Amino acid sequence: MNKALILFFFALLLSGQIRSQSTASTLDVISWNVEFFGAPYASGPANKDLQETNVKKLMRYFNADLYGLLEVVDTMRLRRLVDSLGNTEFGFVVAPYCSNNTTGTGASWTSGQKQAYVYRKSIFSNVTTRGIMRNSSGAYTNWASGRFPFLLSATVTIDGISRNLNFILLHGKAGSTADDFNKRQAAANELKDTLDAQFSTSNTFIIGDFNDALHNSIYPGSSISSYNTIVADSTDADHYKSVTLPLGAAGQTSMINFPNVIDNHVISNEIVPFYVLGSAQIRTDVTAVVSDYITAHNTSDHFPVFSKYSLAGIITGVPTVTPAELGIKVSPNPFTDNVTITAFKTLTNVQLTLINTEGQQLKRQIAGMITAGSSIQPALPVLQKGFYFLQVETKQFKTVIKLLHL
Repeated sequence: MNKALILFFFALLLSGQIRSQSTASTLDVISWNVEFFGAPYASGPANKDLQETNVKKLMRYFNADLYGLLEVVDTMRLRRLVDSLGNTEFGFVVAPYCSNNTTGTGASWTSGQKQAYVYRKSIFSNVTTRGIMRNSSGAYTNWASGRFPFLLSATVTIDGISRNLNFILLHGKAGSTADDFNKRQAAANELKDTLDAQFSTSNTFIIGDFNDALHNSIYPGSSISSYNTIVADSTDADHYKSVTLPLGAAGQTSMINFPNVIDNHVISNEIVPFYVLGSAQIRTDVTAVVSDYITAHNTSDHFPVFSKYSLAGIITGVPTVTPAELGIKVSPNPFTDNVTITAFKTLTNVQLTLINTEGQQLKRQIAGMITAGSSIQPALPVLQKGFYFLQVETKQFKTVIKLLHL
């Protein structure tokens, strides 16, 4: 292979890593099963100190805003890890229950696999947490004897835009038998009923270790996921979107030496406008920081799973440029009735999106081609006085103009 071709593939690798990184203007979410983190017994990686060091290095590398962690055993190690990241910048909370423990106290909780969140305090406020369906005996059984979904609700503010968001962290029952499948399916059905009753219009993320794929199942006796009640409800783009489903369908894996994506991210339709297209990834780039992550099994047998969101509704993956670089001018600004977009060069496949400061899309318009020297006036809805964002996008670039309506 010649040197130019080697450099080309190396550039592709680097560009892939750059695309997957967190950014200051987006909400960056990671779920990660950290496999018996710090367990004082012979499960998970053998060297617990090295595991802690590697998790710390990787969290610094990811620089995400929210981590949903599974299989946290040693909560003092977790505290030490968060302190090392900066306890003025990051906070954490651990579920007060786990399998075979409902009190959050005693030896079974201390030694159990727990769910936890680590979140960036500079953008997360009004943080509250609770377990979901904890009063249901059926849920207790079906969620691995008390490993109930763990809810974190918060106000998240980025670039002056605030959204009230709900994160639901799952750790589904493990196993590939018919009984395992049936318990996960019953758990998912009850969760779906709870979502419909309590979160039907909420901004909701469902993340974590589902212990099953979404496009099929690890149980060989079923061609559909045990979470199909949620997956099926996402196919009409009306309630949920399974943003990691395509990864499993493409043959990727979220575990070392396990052929499927069982760690997943699902979002409600209210979140869909803010999802950065193509951002859902299995973070196999862990080896850029811990080179023997896979071969030495020294951190976890799961890969972290990542997705990102723009609270301003600027959701596509194309590069952002200035209006001048795109070749347009928007005037007048401030405006009272209409705005005019004037093109200095010919633009094709133009789409216009008007977004309010709450991140809601108010108007989306296909403008098609705008030839050099011509102007168009977007069809604006009736607007209250205040600030808005106008996104002008082509297949290659996009720009966002902050507008003031008088």
